[in-house]
Amino acid sequence: MISKQKIGKIIFSKVLQMPLTKYLTYIEKITKGLTEPFTNYDHQKKAFYAKVMIKDATLCFEISDERLETVYSTEKYTENKIICSLKWINSRNKFSLHVLKSLLHYQSKYWFSGKEIDLKPLTLKEFLSLYPLQYLDQSRLSRLISNLSVISPQNRVINLQSLFISKKKYHACLIKEIVRDNGNALKDKDIQHLLAQKEVHLYLRTICNCRNLHNIPNYKERVVAYHYNKDINFVDYIMLSIKYFYKTPAEAGVYELSVLSKIGYQNHRSNVIYIGSSKNLRKRIRSYLGNNFKNSRLGKFINSYDVFVRFYLTENYISVERKLLKNFKNNYGELPKTNSLGG
Repeated sequence: MISKQKIGKIIFSKVLQMPLTKYLTYIEKITKGLTEPFTNYDHQKKAFYAKVMIKDATLCFEISDERLETVYSTEKYTENKIICSLKWINSRNKFSLHVLKSLLHYQSKYWFSGKEIDLKPLTLKEFLSLYPLQYLDQSRLSRLISNLSVISPQNRVINLQSLFISKKKYHACLIKEIVRDNGNALKDKDIQHLLAQKEVHLYLRTICNCRNLHNIPNYKERVVAYHYNKDINFVDYIMLSIKYFYKTPAEAGVYELSVLSKIGYQNHRSNVIYIGSSKNLRKRIRSYLGNNFKNSRLGKFINSYDVFVRFYLTENYISVERKLLKNFKNNYGELPKTNSLGG
């Protein structure tokens, strides 16, 4: 038989991993004396935990809802279920505040610049060693940060989980920056030399693995790759799924869909399957997550493969899309597999 203490830990784990919208509804119901969490909430609505700002050259933040920072008293309640629920809410609120304050300190350079290259490597274990808090362990930390998003000083939605990066991903970001800043004429040995100047010493095999992590083509492919022009700077790849589509902003821009395996084109191989544009990227990307595809060829890829999206924000999205399609056709000999018009 499972003990009451074990059951309590299991329920608390579920409270920690609640999406913020559901968590706020849970707080609302519990503080009104109800014992059962309210489950009829909007899955599509994406709340944010706090807004991070820079005031007088100092990082600060505002919690989006006072219920997320309130410490609730249990004195007026007699039912054990409500008392336990309030304690779980108080713990999650305490954990969340601690994590955000700690990440503002540790990743301060990133918050000021908004550039991924300024993130420092950080694991869950390292975080807890640097910023310990009673009852907060790796499992609870992992559950919590996956559902905590904030608005950055650059007005972007940032999931706190993305601030925990491995050394491999950090090195991949460095390589991506080097390739972008130095153009296409860099072989892995050249990249290795430039990394050494930054006091980062990697084997060529490691550099190759890091390139693959960001889908950065090898030297020969980069020579003809249309999408590494310095004036068009795509963000990192995001998996095309209901879980991640909110990371795409509701702004105008161009986007690119790709798959993991390279596809044969007339002149070269590429991961790219589609190039498009929209005045509302989030709405467009969301449309690909249903079952009604106007583009049947694209629908077959989405239903059969893991598809990834990356985007570039621009008000001139129509002309930039035409430019990308034209360059793709010139370099690869044909349009992306699921594009029928353009270029």
